Amino acid sequence: MKLDWNQPPGPRQARSWRSPLRKVFTSLLVGVVSVGVAWAGAGLVPVNDLGADDVTATTGTNAPTKRAASQVNSANPQTLDMQAAGVGQLMAGAAKVSIEPRPADYSGFWEQDEEKCTTLPPNQESFPEMATHVADFRVRWLENSNCIYMGGYGIGPMNPIVKWDTEYGLWSRSIAMSDGGDAVVLTLLDAVYWEAYYNSMCADCGFLQLAEQLAAETGLKPESFIFASTHSHTSPDFIGGWGGVPRWYMQQVSDSLKASAKQALTAMQPAVLETGEILARQFNGERRDFYRSAEDDGVSWFRLIAADDQPTPETCTTPEPEPSGPAKPGYGNAGKATPAPAPTPVCEPADPGTAIATVGAYAAHPVTADAGAARADADFPAVFAKRVEEAFGGTGMFLQTGLGNLSPRGNKVVMGNGLASLLPAIGGGSVESNPDVKVGRTGWDQPVTNVPLGALGVAGFFDRKFNQVPAVVREGKGGEENKKCTSASPVSVNTTVSAAKVGSLWITGAPGEIFANFSNTIEERNPNGVTMALGLVNDGLGYIIQNFETDHVGRQGAGFVGKAGPVGVAEYEDAYSIDHCFGDASLEKTIRLLGSL
Repeated sequence: MKLDWNQPPGPRQARSWRSPLRKVFTSLLVGVVSVGVAWAGAGLVPVNDLGADDVTATTGTNAPTKRAASQVNSANPQTLDMQAAGVGQLMAGAAKVSIEPRPADYSGFWEQDEEKCTTLPPNQESFPEMATHVADFRVRWLENSNCIYMGGYGIGPMNPIVKWDTEYGLWSRSIAMSDGGDAVVLTLLDAVYWEAYYNSMCADCGFLQLAEQLAAETGLKPESFIFASTHSHTSPDFIGGWGGVPRWYMQQVSDSLKASAKQALTAMQPAVLETGEILARQFNGERRDFYRSAEDDGVSWFRLIAADDQPTPETCTTPEPEPSGPAKPGYGNAGKATPAPAPTPVCEPADPGTAIATVGAYAAHPVTADAGAARADADFPAVFAKRVEEAFGGTGMFLQTGLGNLSPRGNKVVMGNGLASLLPAIGGGSVESNPDVKVGRTGWDQPVTNVPLGALGVAGFFDRKFNQVPAVVREGKGGEENKKCTSASPVSVNTTVSAAKVGSLWITGAPGEIFANFSNTIEERNPNGVTMALGLVNDGLGYIIQNFETDHVGRQGAGFVGKAGPVGVAEYEDAYSIDHCFGDASLEKTIRLLGSL
């Protein structure tokens, strides 16, 4: 069987905010569901192909690669022949696939009339009029199932996407690295969330399911594939909490995720890895209401440089002077040779080198794009990516670290351009001399004790598979049992944490919006290297907060109105936190996983 890894479909072209009526409706809905739905699990948390022209496999420019060092195995086309690079080098490749909607390629329809998509506006006076949109029972809102909704503002189908950001686009981006044995493929989707598993919105398209499929198709380990979301709130809603997206579009984006990962693998070539960290306190700030929280204010970054096109300085050589001319006759010059002119230096211009990929990670919520423009927008991560691509070539990528309690300081352009401008030129980082690759992943059943959030999931307003299985966690630092966080519930969710080591570069991934104390704790364990302690990896389970930081009142419903009300009564983030021990469990399991690699 011959693999066709070059076929995806792509995009087209977000809406207004909330009115007082919407707030009333949302509060009423949350209250009704919180009290009236039985506490028994089924789903949870915010959630609901491609064309060759939209695939960019990059080696150092934005043009398709001309040479792929890792080839499909001719004896078994389901696997790759992983080749080894030279000493101190990796095999590395990158690709990106547009997720601009292409309904025609999937026999679908994208409704781009904003009025027909906005099913909860103040001018909707009758329930029958609103009920005309209950055709797609994958998503339990009164949404128009042909509409693509924006994820993250308010609750329900309030902000449809009817336009597309054509300047920066929205993408699935992938970076692949291999030492000839193990490999890691880091894929980033411009999305507020994408789940590990889905209940109804799609079949077998969760991040962990896609990893299994890619492992079968490439011969790599499932844990080699690490997926993440940018968490841009003006990107499409892939979890159903804000109206969701059509079935055909879920399929298109699923195809795009797999296509970019495969393209990155087949584009691999010998490369040098350089890394660095930069203090960037001016671009974020803590946002908790009732206590002062730690911040993670560093940009961590790495760059893959094509081994056959590394940066070199300008070099100049001065030719040997020509011999002097013959002696000139005449008064005062008799017997003297005519001096030869001084030789002109010959210079080879500097070569800035070619980047295969430049990847940055920082902690700040992507909430700076215009939410009322009815336009899909990947926010400042897209600006960052484009700027580093223009500066260094290759594919750019921006990931989130401990953003849970951190807001941005600056608009979309200020944030994206500002963070990109901090990165040095090619060759300005620390070169990794022994870039051996190790990958791992561990899973567990996490109790769900947030009753209102769990009730929304049970009712189908968020699309996520939950287990009707009791679970217990008991996690904490050290051996003092009375200091450990303990939680239990008859309902649980199976989730994971991931880790990869590429020499002294560490990349970890937690399944939601981690707080800065979480990322700081991971980073401090690698004092002699660069660490990207990422959130929103392989899952989208809301805020991940350690027990000592959590607000129990906010987690049981009060957080839904905490910041929205005239008087704050609870922390907002805790309303979207499934359990007070989720942060402790995720952190301790990540630390143990790192120790096992």
